[in-house]
Amino acid sequence: MGVITISRQIGSEGTFIAKQVAEQLGLSFVDKQDIEKVMHEYGFSGFDEVYDSLPTFWERFDQHRYRTVDFLLAVMRAFAKVGNVVMLGRGGFGLLQGYTDVLNVRIKAPLEVRVQRKQKERGGTEEQARKALIDQELVRTSFVQSDLQYNQRDASLFDLVIDTGIVPPETATLWIADAYQQLMKRPRIDAKTSRADIVVDDVLLKLVEKMLGREAR
Repeated sequence: MGVITISRQIGSEGTFIAKQVAEQLGLSFVDKQDIEKVMHEYGFSGFDEVYDSLPTFWERFDQHRYRTVDFLLAVMRAFAKVGNVVMLGRGGFGLLQGYTDVLNVRIKAPLEVRVQRKQKERGGTEEQARKALIDQELVRTSFVQSDLQYNQRDASLFDLVIDTGIVPPETATLWIADAYQQLMKRPRIDAKTSRADIVVDDVLLKLVEKMLGREAR
């Protein structure tokens, strides 16, 4: 049992790839909605405000924001503890560095390619698609770098970095699935900790197990 984290640029087809990888390998796909369900059970209803908007200078030091981010990380640890999951976004690559059985993947594409994809998906002009993409990516990058203190532009934090402007999403899916299967056969030798060693609150763990329909091993 292991974990795949997928960090992606908007318009890189990362969400499609993550879902396809999960389906191909028989793993559970975990995204923002799944994490929010758990957080809502604990009374954290303002995650969208934290994740989907740029904070002011003073909001970066707000205690509610700090507690929300801290619990977000606890929930992600719980999903990783249960294992056999593909975790999309939320800085999972940074949280789960240095584990023998975690594969960290970055999906990217040139800006022009991503703009074309978003324009095709949502309509509107090229200028509108470009502005929407850049604005949304600024918010997402700010959250990962400012709140989580991770740098998704650092290629050394990933086992695979795939450019879907060159590599078709279907091929990227096969590459990631194969890399994961190889990792499960031969865990990395430069790490000593596995996801099974992650310490998680028992009540939180049971909630995540119930959501995924299984128990941590």
